[in-house]
Amino acid sequence: MEQKKITGILGAMDGEIEGIVSAMEGASRRVYCGSEVFCGRIRGREVVLARSGIGKVNAAFMAQALIREFGADELYMTGVAGSLGGLRTLDALVPDGFVQYDVVKPGDPDGLIDILGEVVLRPDEGMSSALAAAAGARRGILATGEKFVGSAADREDILRRFPSALAADMESGAVAQVCSRLGVPFACVRIVSDSGDADEYYDFVSRAAAAAVSAVLAAFLRGV
Repeated sequence: MEQKKITGILGAMDGEIEGIVSAMEGASRRVYCGSEVFCGRIRGREVVLARSGIGKVNAAFMAQALIREFGADELYMTGVAGSLGGLRTLDALVPDGFVQYDVVKPGDPDGLIDILGEVVLRPDEGMSSALAAAAGARRGILATGEKFVGSAADREDILRRFPSALAADMESGAVAQVCSRLGVPFACVRIVSDSGDADEYYDFVSRAAAAAVSAVLAAFLRGV
C-alpha cells in the first residue's frame, strides 16, 4: 500500500500560518521544542504546519523537525520579505534561487555554502512554478540573513554583492539549505511588506502575511 505524502508548511510568525490553521480539517496542536505544530488535512492532503520563530537558526531547526520528526516529504515556506528594488509592497515573489548574504569568509565568494559548494541554492522547480502561477508571483533571487534590512545602506550592501537579488528575508535561505542536504523538495512564497523601512513594515506586515497564506491555499486549491 502506497504511503500517503505529507506536506510540510513553515512560517516564522503567527500571521504567516494562522489562515492555514483555519483551513485545516481535524487539526491537532502540539508544542515541539517551543514551536507550535499543527497536524491535519487540507483538501484531503496530509499537512504538518509549524511556526518556527524568526531567523535562520529557528527556521532551519524546524525545517529539519518537520522532515525528520513529523515525516514531511516536501516543504513550503510562507511569509513576508523586504524589497531590494523592483518589487512593490504586497507584490509576491516565488524565488527561483536563494542566497545567504551574511555568509562571508575570507578567500571564498560571499554566500558560499561550503558543505554544498554552492552560492545559489535552487528550489524544486515544479513546486515553485505551480506556486508562482497560483500566487501571480514574480520569480527571482531571495537573499537571506540574520538581520532586518532597515536602511538604504543595508539594501545597497546586499545588491553590491548579489545584484540579482529582488528581496530579503531572515529564514528562507536556511530552509533551502536544510532541504537541499536532506533531498526534500522545497518551494517558497514571500509577499513584500516593505522596502527596508520599519514604519512601512509595521503598516503592511499583517496584510503581506495574510497574502502569503492566501497564495499557499490557492496553490492547494489548484492541487499543487
